[in-house]
Amino acid sequence: MDISTTLNPNDLFSAKGLVVVVTGGGSGIGLAITSCLSQAGAARIYILGRRLSTLQEAASSVGSAVIPVQCDITSHSSVSAAVAKIETEIGYIDVLINNAGVQGPDHKPARDAETIEDLQVILLTDPEGWQPTFAANSSAVVGVSAAFLKLLDAGNIRRGWEGGKIPLGRSRRRDTAGFTEDGTQVNDERSSQIITVGSISGLNRFITAGLAYGASKAAAIHLSKMLTYLLAPWGIRSNVINPGVYPSRMTAGTNDNYTYMEVPAGRKGGYQDICGVLLYLVGKAGAYVNGSMENTDGGRLSVMPATY
Repeated sequence: MDISTTLNPNDLFSAKGLVVVVTGGGSGIGLAITSCLSQAGAARIYILGRRLSTLQEAASSVGSAVIPVQCDITSHSSVSAAVAKIETEIGYIDVLINNAGVQGPDHKPARDAETIEDLQVILLTDPEGWQPTFAANSSAVVGVSAAFLKLLDAGNIRRGWEGGKIPLGRSRRRDTAGFTEDGTQVNDERSSQIITVGSISGLNRFITAGLAYGASKAAAIHLSKMLTYLLAPWGIRSNVINPGVYPSRMTAGTNDNYTYMEVPAGRKGGYQDICGVLLYLVGKAGAYVNGSMENTDGGRLSVMPATY
């Protein structure tokens, strides 16, 4: 290992020049991700969502690098139209962030049920709500990721990596001839990547938001792990960010301060917290990271019953 290379922390955790797609990038954690990428130098940030006015407001507040694209992630035709627009405009992407999601039916009172009958009533409330929850939080991870594979592969080719599937037993080759320091750098060995925003609810045994939400996020987390294996021959990475308690519509009205048995950090996550783990994954610092699950929860999973 050569330790003579001079390290620049700003370079290690930079999004400079990246073309990124963020689903649900107009509000909540998605908006924080969008803002973070903009401040870190991303060239273009396409934010996808159903509410065009929300996306336009986000683009106006964050900066000119943000491009709103109205899109329903649960609709194949809608996602295909978004992909076609981006392909026409620039022809590749470096990172896809599957962030959009819904809360689904709320089953928190289930843990407080006093009788079997009460528990039955609570668990059978809004059974129809499960399908749209899984459609947005789980199925869309596969659908959106699949739709953008061609542009992710094009992103690899642009960085000098050979495109397509690599035969078993051979490593991926890279041609860096013609690279310059003002473009893609020779020492920048990042490859295209998919980042799925899961949730610690997908690892929790304690019901915090609802059975459907937790189960759908558990599915999203595992789907991302499976994508790591499936996409390895194509040189496309897949990683997960699992936020804990962050300010959002889902946590509105909850405490801002927590005991150490609730969240050891004693607080909700903030802008710097989500930005830190995001920039680690999209920056050069995370170039060797694939199949990883990054929990940013202030230690909450450490003090609650969990599968992690």
